[in-house]
Amino acid sequence: MHAGALRALEFDRIVSVVSGLAVTPTGEAKLAELTPAVDATRVIALQRATTEGTRFLADHPGFPLRAPSDLDAILDSLAVDGRALEALRLLKLGDYLESIEQSRQAIRKVGSAFPILSQQVDAVASFASEIADVRRKIEPSGDVADNASPALAQIRDRLRRQKQRLRSTLDSFLRGRETAKYLQEQVVTDRNGRHVLMVRAEHRSAIPGIVHGGSTSGASLFVEPLETVEINNEIVALEEQEMEEVQRILLALTDAFRARPDELERTVEVATALDVIQARARFSLMTGSVEPIITADGTFELKGARHPLLMRAVAQRLEEYEGSNPEPRTPNPEPRAQSPEPVPVDILLTPPTRVLVITGPTTGGKIVVLKNAGLLVVMP
Repeated sequence: MHAGALRALEFDRIVSVVSGLAVTPTGEAKLAELTPAVDATRVIALQRATTEGTRFLADHPGFPLRAPSDLDAILDSLAVDGRALEALRLLKLGDYLESIEQSRQAIRKVGSAFPILSQQVDAVASFASEIADVRRKIEPSGDVADNASPALAQIRDRLRRQKQRLRSTLDSFLRGRETAKYLQEQVVTDRNGRHVLMVRAEHRSAIPGIVHGGSTSGASLFVEPLETVEINNEIVALEEQEMEEVQRILLALTDAFRARPDELERTVEVATALDVIQARARFSLMTGSVEPIITADGTFELKGARHPLLMRAVAQRLEEYEGSNPEPRTPNPEPRAQSPEPVPVDILLTPPTRVLVITGPTTGGKIVVLKNAGLLVVMP
């Protein structure tokens, strides 16, 4: 269909509302590309899927789909061999795939009544084992658990012991009668990853060690006592080992999903398709739409048709998406008058009649009727 005609009908605003009803980034992107279908078989298939979706939503809260806003970035990373997902993104991927499995189970419970939806979810693959492994090894906070691997547990145990040894050694300087008097402050601070003491500049030689710079005023020097140099070195080495082991664990968890590319792709496609059906169904319920009868004899009939963009629920959605109400809220605002619902119209054209002429005074609703008819034709 001609792009200019679609713009005149404001079809893009319908697309904005429908795509805004999606709950996944992939579903929203798919809906944003909506164009009128011209093949009768495809139109009927889309209509039946939407009708089935509305029936499902009438008796159920919807598909329990959940998706992170950075889903596309997560999926792009999975396509790059050797790239590990960050811990939080692995948790997000697991939650997303779990929501698809939950949607599959919800549909299968009532599958006989929803054949189109049931056929959709047949392609969903289970990633329960991979998800469970992620949740065993990554805490909800995004930290990799100590027991994620024997090597990590051992490294962190040694790291804790070395840090305790370092604290004890530095505490002896803070509490020692012969050393405390040379300190500017009774604190341990960090300089470039090394734990140091704040020694008064005039007592530099009182505490032998490595100087890691001084304060802005020059009154203090940051000294790493010689007694702690070896301990600090061990801590730095262990932290590097910890980082390497964590990275190895994250890569192994990522590769478990990456090893099943076809199943993952099909599962994402199913989630996208379900989200598209759900969004179309929600719009249908929002506007009180019904599945049209598609005929081949050229008859065009609308009964009680209402302009969808003028319907209150749709107009409110458009305000949210287009930012058409930017004024800040004020105390005790005047109640905003609700716009009336559009007046329904009936139109009937039967062959051989192909043209309808509408006349009347200015602002009498002629354009609304024409746009209404045009939108209802292209929306299926």
